[in-house]
Amino acid sequence: MNSSIDLQLDTPVCFIDFETTGVDVLTDQPIEFGAVLVDKHGVIEKKLQSRIMLENINSFNKEAVKIHGIKYESLKDSPTQQQVLSFFFEEFGYNYCFGAWNANFDVSFFKKMCHENGMSENFNKIHYRHLDVQSVAKLSKSLGIIDKNIKSLSDCAEYFNISRSSNHNALEDALICCKVYGLIYSKFAEAIIHNNTTSF
Repeated sequence: MNSSIDLQLDTPVCFIDFETTGVDVLTDQPIEFGAVLVDKHGVIEKKLQSRIMLENINSFNKEAVKIHGIKYESLKDSPTQQQVLSFFFEEFGYNYCFGAWNANFDVSFFKKMCHENGMSENFNKIHYRHLDVQSVAKLSKSLGIIDKNIKSLSDCAEYFNISRSSNHNALEDALICCKVYGLIYSKFAEAIIHNNTTSF
């Protein structure tokens, strides 16, 4: 995030991203988790990336593997879901809301992890008003702040000239999401200043 832009957030935001075995939160499993915590001014305070052990190879979706490139064999010595969650809460605490490109997707996987590992009370301590960055991007397009059709995080990365790996990476995508939000905020701020100065 650009530290020269004061985002004036109501609460710190923890941008998160998952790589998963598929897109169905009810049947698929998380296999990589990335998190970036920023303070109220948008300054990065903490980062976390971890693979997540997967016990059942049958849940692997071939289409998902094409996106993230993570193979079942590479997860055998990874931390368990419970270990990842315990480390996350110990390091990041609870004073933030979640932010994500698709908040419904990523927050749902996080909540499911907490539920299945006896940590629902931990999840409930987090501020519940999550930030959905794809909605912010779509709004900015409809208002003319961004002059390109935005359908994905890749579209945003291309628009703002942010490099991105060919295979999706949870921490990288959380960082890109964080940066995209800051850049869109900056464009909104510029538009407001421009409108105020040209209205006289």
